[in-house]
Amino acid sequence: MTSGSERAARLGAVVRSRVSAGVRSGAEDVLRGGLDQLVRRNLRGVWTSGVVPSGPAVWAANHHSWWDFFAAAAALRARGRDDVGVLMDATNVGRRALYDRVGVVPTDRLRTAVDMLRSGMVLVVFPEGRLWPSGPLRETAPGARWLADRSGAALHAVATRVVLRAQQAPEAYLDISPGVPSGAAEPDELTGELTRRLADLDAALATADPERPLPGFDEVVGGVRSWNERFARRAER
Repeated sequence: MTSGSERAARLGAVVRSRVSAGVRSGAEDVLRGGLDQLVRRNLRGVWTSGVVPSGPAVWAANHHSWWDFFAAAAALRARGRDDVGVLMDATNVGRRALYDRVGVVPTDRLRTAVDMLRSGMVLVVFPEGRLWPSGPLRETAPGARWLADRSGAALHAVATRVVLRAQQAPEAYLDISPGVPSGAAEPDELTGELTRRLADLDAALATADPERPLPGFDEVVGGVRSWNERFARRAER
């Protein structure tokens, strides 16, 4: 009988070989493309501040919106990162074969998550452990730092807000910290960095002109425009 750890090791080996060979099925392309279209057709856009990681990375973000992973994945793909996964509570993962195709790793397969990072991928992790109402950062678990230390991947704190401002569709803002090398972070460093960046992002949203994108953020994914914006464009033609 094959043990759970052996199954995880085998799955990790498959992930590494497929990523290194650039192999992905047509079904996976369709699913991932569908996720991008989900963002483009329902959000006004995705804006980022900071540098999107180019190497293996743990993308540690607050989780206060249903859109958080989709916005992160869309931003990463817009910068050429097709190798994006997300760590998800195992109880929320249904048909695992389907979830595997879009990079979902259940929390009961941490060895697979480490293997994915070692292969060079980006893994989105929510240290708060669950979806919370919008607000300050809640208590965090050490899993993101553990994954970075075990895999050698850089650790990035990413303050994330998906907000409805003065336009018809919500806007996603991602403030990405510089990568902290594995083993270099103090136990509370990630929590402190994410707390500070989230507070600064909320302060900026509270004071900036709601009809304009936040200063210091670049639009990396365009989305749906408001009815009045589309009408104004047609009137200018």
